[in-house]
Amino acid sequence: MKLMKKMNINQKIFGVIIASLIFLASALGWIIWDSLHTIMTDELKKRGISVAHSIASLSSDYILMDEQYSIHQLISQAQLTNDDVRYILIINSSHDVVGDTFEGHLPKGIIQAHTPESGHTLQVATLMSDEGTIYDVLMPIEEGDVGFVRVGMTDTKAQTYINIKMKALLYVTLFICVITAIITYYMTRFITRPINNLVAVATGISAGNLTMRASITNSDEVGRLGNAFNEMADKLINSNAEVELLLKELQAKEHLRDKLILKLLSAQEDEKKRISRELHDETSQALASLMVTMRILSNEAKDAEQQELLNASRDTAASILREIRDLAVELRPPILDDMGLVPAIKKFVKKYEEKYHIEVELFTPDEEDIGIEGHIAVAMYRILQEGMTNVAKHSAATRISINMEILKQSVTLIIRDNGCGIQRDDFELARQHNRIGIYGMKERAELLGGSFFIYPISTGGTEIVVSIPLILNKGCNDGTNHNYIDC
Repeated sequence: MKLMKKMNINQKIFGVIIASLIFLASALGWIIWDSLHTIMTDELKKRGISVAHSIASLSSDYILMDEQYSIHQLISQAQLTNDDVRYILIINSSHDVVGDTFEGHLPKGIIQAHTPESGHTLQVATLMSDEGTIYDVLMPIEEGDVGFVRVGMTDTKAQTYINIKMKALLYVTLFICVITAIITYYMTRFITRPINNLVAVATGISAGNLTMRASITNSDEVGRLGNAFNEMADKLINSNAEVELLLKELQAKEHLRDKLILKLLSAQEDEKKRISRELHDETSQALASLMVTMRILSNEAKDAEQQELLNASRDTAASILREIRDLAVELRPPILDDMGLVPAIKKFVKKYEEKYHIEVELFTPDEEDIGIEGHIAVAMYRILQEGMTNVAKHSAATRISINMEILKQSVTLIIRDNGCGIQRDDFELARQHNRIGIYGMKERAELLGGSFFIYPISTGGTEIVVSIPLILNKGCNDGTNHNYIDC
């Protein structure tokens, strides 16, 4: 079966026809051989019976008068005139041999090989000898009262005749097989040529050459298949054209979507910066003025109760002022704009440890004034901020490791924790509860042409790997590989 699977259709058709022809020739040869063997055997037995009957009718008187010479002449003449006669034995009623055609002594066991049975009727026995098969015909002489005649008929001549005929049949069969093989070869090539053409066209189309078409020469099933195949190829071209058009439209919409999302993020950052500035400049100054007024009123208070109340109110205002300043820093840390990404990360990590009491190991480049484009710095800071906030809320971690590397063409941020780890079900739960923190981090990275990966650590915990290229491809009209900065 494995060999059949590896063969092409030409070889399969050719092999089936030749195998069928060989099987038919073998079956026909066996039938002919069996028929010839049966016919020749029956004919041989009939001739033996005829010879035995003739000798039995002529040898009766010779046996009774004990004329052994006449008996010898009779059986010798009968053997000479019949090539198939191997031997003739004349046995009297006393079961003594009174005549035979053997030269010298009788073969051992020849007498016992075939003895007359009760009834004294004609008998034919098949004897096996070193010379081949012998059909021994036993004919009673005058119903066995005088004796018996045994004629041994050899099938050597018959077998020679059968072999000659079978050889002739074999040569004819081989000749027919050769002629049939030649005809089959050309017929299979003629039949399978359109199929091979279809295979070649299908291979070319699967390789991307949609201009190939099957050549149609006949109107049979293969020809109709070729027409259907060509129609399918035409529809495939039309379908590909529609798909390419839809793909271009989708790419254009994706391009526009990325621009809108980036502008939205930029607008959010600008709004956070404005709110941070207002909280720091206006609200903080108003609270500071309120605190000064409370301190003055406290100093001028007439009794201790009023002074204590004013001092408590001033302490509350001071706490609110600190929270507002912290909120202003979280919204848009001024150090990120003034000193860069690395100092901003260090300051965030310090406050993070104070707030959540989680140990943080930070590894950053030695040069803190490395210039990183503003959008990349903001994205990295927001991803770090969101990732570490998620650790504090969901992972139950006690230690965080942060590794930041700046290469020639990219900046990479790796955040590891020793918490409970994130599982696939967590993403589905986050989607069901509309928690888009992870997706927001991924979106920020991919909008700048970077990558974002998050997966559990085998020893426990979660690892976030973010990489953003530092070389930005500007120019938003060529349609490929844009970060869409400044577009």
